[in-house]
Amino acid sequence: MKVLAALLIFFISVLIIFGIAAGSAWYAWGYYGQCADPEGETVVFTVENGEHLPSIAARLEEQHLIKSALYMRIIAKLDKTENSFKSGQYNLSAAMTPREIQNLIVAGSGINIKVTIPEGITLNRIASILEEADLAKADEFIAAAHDRELLSQYFITADSAQGYIFPDSYLFQKGLSAKTVLSALLDTFYAKLNSFYPDWKNLKPEEIYSKVILASIVEREYRLPQEAPLIASVFYNRLEHNIALSSCATVEYIITEVQGKKHPEYITYDDLKIKSPYNTYLNRGLPPTPICNPGAVSLEAAFNPPETDYLYFLLKDPATGEHYFSKRFSEHNNARVLYLKKR
Repeated sequence: MKVLAALLIFFISVLIIFGIAAGSAWYAWGYYGQCADPEGETVVFTVENGEHLPSIAARLEEQHLIKSALYMRIIAKLDKTENSFKSGQYNLSAAMTPREIQNLIVAGSGINIKVTIPEGITLNRIASILEEADLAKADEFIAAAHDRELLSQYFITADSAQGYIFPDSYLFQKGLSAKTVLSALLDTFYAKLNSFYPDWKNLKPEEIYSKVILASIVEREYRLPQEAPLIASVFYNRLEHNIALSSCATVEYIITEVQGKKHPEYITYDDLKIKSPYNTYLNRGLPPTPICNPGAVSLEAAFNPPETDYLYFLLKDPATGEHYFSKRFSEHNNARVLYLKKR
């Protein structure tokens, strides 16, 4: 009897201890799962690019946004979200529960910034737009655009991403790194390219680059979208016949980007004599780099040019942007005379 009584007491003690432990654990789980401060104010919390959960959870606890970093790591393990936390800036509050904070960051529902990149602008101008939007520092974006390792990932053999930064409207999370922002722009470039030229993967990087350079010139020359393919065909025909491209857009690039002067109202004959590898009046072939970042119209024109015999084009109507297209220089001169008479 004494042995049975002792065993009974032992089992009762174990049950009591287990109950206390389970109750304590249940209490602790409920306690740490609550918000850290019901009156907590909203603050901006940044998840760095490439930052892992242990670091994120530790900083959340340090900033008193959650009660326990360990609790955050446990629920992430249970929810299988350990590797799903997205970088960016988030409006968080201690009045939010750990799971609410987790779900917000995993969903990437951070502070969003809308930015529009116009067609035909340069890398430097894009960098300024991003800085003005408080999305990325201009110098950091320019540095990212010259990052050899990043460029190689996008089949870019040039010294910068100029020409591959696709103009469009974007919605970014605030707090992203300049490299992350640039990667999104480059991803869009290839997505658009794939939509109208799916065989681009069969081209060598140098071939893609040549077409991008030509597209950048078309971008700065065309006024009417339907004429962009014809302008591209003119440039390809001139390249084939070893005739200088004679594009005023490249001279304009020298003045504004190389020399750093204001945008000229018109190009003078003296401007056409400026010695520069970008001067397509003095040098045959393509300029060494793109002169801007072309949009979809110019890119499609450069990658899918029509077959024509045109070697010249001349502005016909400044109001509409319509051009004359000619096969012979005599026709080109006649068009020039007609245009001058109409003025």
